Amino acid sequence: MTQTSMEGWGGGLAHRYQRRADVLNRGMSGYNTRWYIEYAQHSGIWYEPGKIALTTIFFGANDASLADQNPHHHVPLDEYQANLKVLVAKTQESFPESQILLITPPPVHHEQRLIFQKQRYGDKATGILERTMESAGKYAEACKAVAKELDLHVLDLYTTMDYISTKRVMILSWNI
Repeated sequence: MTQTSMEGWGGGLAHRYQRRADVLNRGMSGYNTRWYIEYAQHSGIWYEPGKIALTTIFFGANDASLADQNPHHHVPLDEYQANLKVLVAKTQESFPESQILLITPPPVHHEQRLIFQKQRYGDKATGILERTMESAGKYAEACKAVAKELDLHVLDLYTTMDYISTKRVMILSWNI
């Protein structure tokens, strides 16, 4: 969601702040918090030159994968929270002037997730969800708890997208 953000919200930020700020994308597709911490320790990411004004930390969609269906990506909830705190601490240490925005994982659209699975794996698709709304919601709440504990701003993407999705469905149903 972050790696390809320049095609969407990241590109919008770059456009909005052109000639005033550079938008740097350090997203890694498919990563969870555990893998990103390991990557960041060896990549030099904590030593970016220049003044970093804003850092977004957007993890949880992969971490919230179900342990029995996707153990490769799953990170237990307590470890996810601890990892977010590590990412915040390293950001504050490396870029003390940077504002930090935590972003919760988004909701999971079950039907669309199963379609994606079929498209990606074909006949090998299990037809069993490896991510659910319930799990994503728990990780979103955990992200918000970390933000509250550390007195940081948080973008509750889970609740916002779920609300918009629910209202859109109701509106479409109403117009039929």
